[in-house]
Amino acid sequence: LSNPSPAEARAGLRAVKTVLTLQAPLNPIETKLLAAVQKHILRTELDVDALEPIEPDELKAAITRPLVREQLMMGTVVAVFASGDAHPGQLEQIAAYRDALGVALPELEDLRLLIDRHQTLLRFDLLRHMYIGEALVSIWKHEGARGLVERLARFRGWSEEPTLAARYRALGELAPGTLGRAYYEHCRAGGFAFPGERYGAPEAIVVHDMAHVLGGYGTDAAGELQVAAFTAGFRKREQSLSILLFVLCQFDLGIPMVPVAEPELGNLDADAFMAALRRGAEMSIDLFDDWDFWAVIDQPVERLRERYGIAG
Repeated sequence: LSNPSPAEARAGLRAVKTVLTLQAPLNPIETKLLAAVQKHILRTELDVDALEPIEPDELKAAITRPLVREQLMMGTVVAVFASGDAHPGQLEQIAAYRDALGVALPELEDLRLLIDRHQTLLRFDLLRHMYIGEALVSIWKHEGARGLVERLARFRGWSEEPTLAARYRALGELAPGTLGRAYYEHCRAGGFAFPGERYGAPEAIVVHDMAHVLGGYGTDAAGELQVAAFTAGFRKREQSLSILLFVLCQFDLGIPMVPVAEPELGNLDADAFMAALRRGAEMSIDLFDDWDFWAVIDQPVERLRERYGIAG
């Protein structure tokens, strides 16, 4: 995360408030969200009620750093998704800000799909820009259609790979407190099949579960929202926003994103969500960027948290 100056933070909050209040005053969800943003991201204590609307040209003059501009635009899209009440006027206002700031914001199309209720297209676009899409593309490049069919067959419970499954089951023999043992217990407690077992996800998804373990996040809706924010914090830019929008759809807006979990409504804890985002952003490593968890599988989780800069 880029740390805005006090002047940049004020202008940015004015912009977000302008977008959220085009048709009505801030609702309770939006109020909590802006409070959490100030606390965990901006580190400010501005009186949001006193903030005036801001025009695109004034915003452009107030915020000149490219990274801060990009971060603001991303945050504005998240705020509109999280509000649960997106409408076309907000899309137009964000587009005006985007044009003034000269920021590439492809996720604005996702907001359009949300407003127009094109849920299938929204699901496809978000998934292809996440680590799930990366995993499928990698399988396609290295193993072709056959590899995708084999993964699908295991995921649907039609086949298994005993050697691969045995490697993951053996993690249960590691010492308590180690990464491998904690991952083993995480999967067994949650009823998740290991890669290679029937109904097991592809190995590329293991890192998601490792993020749960290292971050200490549960697998209920609240935990999934937090681990997604945590992941978005340490991920590269082209993935982070899609991850946030994906999890808000699945666990807060009731929009189905995956076939293995029922969509849910109203689970967003804005303070916990933004705290997890900040926590992930302060890490020294991107777990999805060629991190070899097998090289540290026998290391204590607490030691790895310290090494990777994961705050307690």
